[in-house]
Amino acid sequence: MVDTLFFVHPDEDAAADLAAYYSALGWNVATSGPLATDALDRVALSNPVAAVFCLTGTCIDEVHALAGCILGDDRLRRPLMVFVGGSDEEIAMARSDTPYAVFVSQEELPWVLKRLVAKY
Repeated sequence: MVDTLFFVHPDEDAAADLAAYYSALGWNVATSGPLATDALDRVALSNPVAAVFCLTGTCIDEVHALAGCILGDDRLRRPLMVFVGGSDEEIAMARSDTPYAVFVSQEELPWVLKRLVAKY
């Protein structure tokens, strides 16, 4: 498998854990915090098949802004947008900005990404 997953997570340790887990499964992985000034450039450089956004923490507005920028960036093919966790209000806000995204719990994420591979 050569496809890349890009994880946007406000907690660097949690992002590293996700990256290690999916890397061990054969994915290329990249991560960024939502507050990183180069986050969009890092996403564009990795050109992921899926961008996975964690809806926890205090950076929800930045997560939404980055997701919107990814959708509007001409350097990127449109990756699958996956949002993990979040309150009902946070999910509703993200859904209004990215209506074609997938919203899952942490436990559902491996299932969704496994199905992504099956599409190819």
